[in-house]
Amino acid sequence: MANTTVASPSSNSSGVVNNNATQIVPGAWPVSRYSQGIQCVSPSITFSPYLVDSHSFARPRETVTRTPIYDDDTGDIKYYSEIPRFEKDNYSFNWGASLQFNIPIGKGVDLCHQSVRMNIKNQELLYKKSTLEISLHRLKVCAEQFRLGVRFTPGSPSAVTCEDIELYPVPGVVEPHTHQITFETPSDSSSSQKQKEP
Repeated sequence: MANTTVASPSSNSSGVVNNNATQIVPGAWPVSRYSQGIQCVSPSITFSPYLVDSHSFARPRETVTRTPIYDDDTGDIKYYSEIPRFEKDNYSFNWGASLQFNIPIGKGVDLCHQSVRMNIKNQELLYKKSTLEISLHRLKVCAEQFRLGVRFTPGSPSAVTCEDIELYPVPGVVEPHTHQITFETPSDSSSSQKQKEP
């Protein structure tokens, strides 16, 4: 009589561990650049959201575990024992965000901002100086041309150059001028004297 050996069913458990790491690297400081090579850093707030999605599975996908059953006498495979398998895909979804505050410390920041304010004032003074020099130069050239008896045609595109320039008499200098002189006849003078007598 032949003996039949049935292999004991076994259960295997396997798992997969996924380590997801999100690295937040701080960026460079916000830098404000001004004239004269002045550069100042400023405080900043960084908000960095992130989403991580993963899906893992095995191929080929098997739904049944087949175990051979051997004959003890001959060693031949008599049949296969089939055990259902319930394979599943693994999903993971991670989300989050990081919030960073970057605040520069030390007196260097205050000194830089003070330099910026001083530089802006100097730029404004330089602008006013340039405007004044241009206006005085325009006044000088237009006055010289007026004295030469030359001017732009009124209403022409170039007339705006000297439209607000006026000539005034120079203090202490008598400009060329004329007076109207009236003459009286002797009869007029004698009649006026008679009228004055009591």
